[in-house]
Amino acid sequence: MSKRDELAGYHHTISEQLNARLAESPRFFWALVVVSTGYGYVLWGLQSITDKHEAAFLFAITSALAYFAVLWASWYLAALGYAFRFLQNAQHCMEHALRWDGYGPKGPSGDPPAVIKGFGGLFSLLPGIYHAHAFGLIGLLAIVVYGIYWHCQKWLGSCWAILVGLLLLGFGFGFIACVNVHYVRRYRGKWRNPSLEVDVLLL
Repeated sequence: MSKRDELAGYHHTISEQLNARLAESPRFFWALVVVSTGYGYVLWGLQSITDKHEAAFLFAITSALAYFAVLWASWYLAALGYAFRFLQNAQHCMEHALRWDGYGPKGPSGDPPAVIKGFGGLFSLLPGIYHAHAFGLIGLLAIVVYGIYWHCQKWLGSCWAILVGLLLLGFGFGFIACVNVHYVRRYRGKWRNPSLEVDVLLL
């Protein structure tokens, strides 16, 4: 088998792995559906619990589960974007070596941003179909925190409930931002420019 055939076969393997990464979103999507549904059911049923200590304990457990499930999904999504871009960069390098790059779109593709600015830079590793997932997770985080605030004000009062809500919201948004920045910087250190790669094929 020639070197060209070996590289073409490896390119096919990378393409399959890329397709597998794109198919992984239902894993955390359905997990969030189950957790958020259970969280809503518990919040609805708290009114029927007469024991305040039991209701507070159940509320704390389910709220923590819903909150950290959203953070886990955000982390999972950021790591998924990193894995996708890493494989895509390897694929582009092989396409350049095989001289297939003329069949793809013109201009940079998968290049890491030099400076992380705004949401575009923060979620730059995510494929376009996952941008809706990222904004959906941010919205779900806000909903979960609002549910925590709404019930905390019954036991702690409005001032403490607002403080708890702001702390949870700030930590959640900060965590999402930090984990995405981490993977963008990590990818920036791994990225290779396909146009500068030496042609490894034997002519």
